[in-house]
Amino acid sequence: MAVLGSGGKLVLRREAPSPCILPAAGIDTKNNAYLNVCPGYITGDHIVVNCLPYIGVDQFPGNPEGYASYQGSAWYLGPNRTQITSNDDQFYKQGGEEYPDGQADDAAQFYARVGDVSGGDEIVGCEERTYWIHIDDLGKLSFYENRCDAMAGCPGDRVELAMVKHEVLMQPKGTSMYNNAVWDCYQALDREYTFSDVADAITLESICEDPPAYQNPVANPNDEVHAFDNADVEPRSENQVAPYWECVADLREWSLDLSAPEVDTTAVAEKFGSSVKSLVAGGGSCEFFIDRKCFDDNTTNGLTLMKLLLMTEKGCQASAKFYMLQRPGDCGVEACTGLVAGDLFYETDVLVTQTAVNMRPTELVVGTAQFVTTGAIKLREASGDC
Repeated sequence: MAVLGSGGKLVLRREAPSPCILPAAGIDTKNNAYLNVCPGYITGDHIVVNCLPYIGVDQFPGNPEGYASYQGSAWYLGPNRTQITSNDDQFYKQGGEEYPDGQADDAAQFYARVGDVSGGDEIVGCEERTYWIHIDDLGKLSFYENRCDAMAGCPGDRVELAMVKHEVLMQPKGTSMYNNAVWDCYQALDREYTFSDVADAITLESICEDPPAYQNPVANPNDEVHAFDNADVEPRSENQVAPYWECVADLREWSLDLSAPEVDTTAVAEKFGSSVKSLVAGGGSCEFFIDRKCFDDNTTNGLTLMKLLLMTEKGCQASAKFYMLQRPGDCGVEACTGLVAGDLFYETDVLVTQTAVNMRPTELVVGTAQFVTTGAIKLREASGDC
């Protein structure tokens, strides 16, 4: 039975931006934002941060090692020094002034510490938390509890920040293995590396300095059958790549043109021609409706394609799946995520090279994105796993 065209389906996975270190001096507590952000991040990204100096309900910001100890400091004054409100106050606690709870006068702690309780609230240390980010026209970065609030960018919904003197590590949300690898590298080697790295357990050298000469090692150095040198590290998998696949909603249609030009290799005096195929290359376009909508983490809209055009460095490339025959699977999920056996799709990496917007008064606002393929192009058939 013939299948009618249905506009197809496009699924994207952006190239992950590099981990970003936000300096403490960049905090703008008036607007609850950071003054700068590393390239590659866009509004609505789901990220993981360590040591963000957020203030919850009746809660002190984390990282007390970054608190101020003197009245008048630009940094956050911890509960250990709140008794100082003017130059005439006593520097040390006296007259029943407590910190932590139950410790007063000479017994009071001078510095704020993780685990101390003041006024019934406990001071916490560095925590790993997930947020959605918003980047405004001036490049200021703010954090939100959900994606819809981040897309809107309203100042009243932002996570409240405090001036704590401690840098913050931000990275795309990924698997626990991905997050842990980035965090470990950030803490090690005097923070010289901000990318994922592991060390050989025997030589203690970075795997970047002594890489194995194979792609899929068996993580067992005592195995005589697979006695590979420098193999006692967990093999990396593509599951550690962040961010994840997102379905492009409101897609009107897509087209993909592939070509493999022939090269004439006919020898002189031959009566019949001989040719070989040259490089396989491709390009195409997709048309999508433009609307201001908020989607979950598995769905994006055409604005992502428009933003990819404006990126020229890391983060401008995306992996794409172009579905031809697709429909809802038997597991009850929607067509945007479900697959059934026989679904056909192309898979390749793309670079967006041109975008256009249609603003005719009597028609819906429609955008068009032109792209070229880069790297391998594969035609796949879905197995039907839900």
